[in-house]
Amino acid sequence: MVIQCRVLEGFHRVPFARFTSSHTNDRCDREPGMVMIGASVDDRPAALAVVFFSADHENALLESIFVDPSARRLGVGRRLLETAEAICIERSIRTLRGSWYHDAPSASSIGSLIDACGWSSPEETSIVHRAGRRGLEHVDRTNRVWRPPGGFKVESWSELSVADLASIDALQGEYGIPSGLHPEGEPMLAVSESTSVVLRRGDEIVGWMVNHLIGSETLRYSSLWLRPDLVGRGFGISITIESIRRHLAVVDRLPRLIFQVARENDAMHRFVQRRLEPEIERSSTLLRSERVL
Repeated sequence: MVIQCRVLEGFHRVPFARFTSSHTNDRCDREPGMVMIGASVDDRPAALAVVFFSADHENALLESIFVDPSARRLGVGRRLLETAEAICIERSIRTLRGSWYHDAPSASSIGSLIDACGWSSPEETSIVHRAGRRGLEHVDRTNRVWRPPGGFKVESWSELSVADLASIDALQGEYGIPSGLHPEGEPMLAVSESTSVVLRRGDEIVGWMVNHLIGSETLRYSSLWLRPDLVGRGFGISITIESIRRHLAVVDRLPRLIFQVARENDAMHRFVQRRLEPEIERSSTLLRSERVL
């Protein structure tokens, strides 16, 4: 038995594409930081790892790793992961991180693999929830229409001017907003302008709920941010509900939703439990591990 691992380019990716999602395949075609590494057993495609390299060359993210069931227990996964780590070292990457759902079919295999390769013990980072029309209707039915206090107003993302977008970019530098909470944190996904909203105080943008389109039927509630002095005053929940109501207006076109709540976000967890949980279709714990290289 001969196991071979190599970086895949061009048409060489095609036989391995079935080992990851269509979304990840699309990203590999479009984003220069995405690298596909394939493993073959006796010249037969057997496994795939996809690594995203950050623009600052400090870290890398293991986007996905999958070994065909027929090739498991042969050491293929370990060889593939070691190859990914070696490529990171060649690029002077300091840390390789990976995330996966606790209830994914391959979750136990991933856990065993990273443990064997010396990765850190998995830690829970967030909960990912999925719902549909019934969830949206439940929120709309059980919550009053929000009336912003004096000086505040909610606007649609589609109403933003070029100057508004520039001011949002300035906020990232001023407040150190993580890329995952910044509206442009997902450059390969389109912002849903009809359901995303901003919160203004006077002429100043002080918060937002931004949603991205994933595939043809799913809306991801991606980034909820408020200026620090407004946190804990109910604004976050209120603009989230406003965004949900706008989603409900186009639910025939976008019947699915997905959103992620950080483990430490107690207020949003309470909102989910009290106002949405009866209609949640699936909730998955997101686990994270890393290897310092």
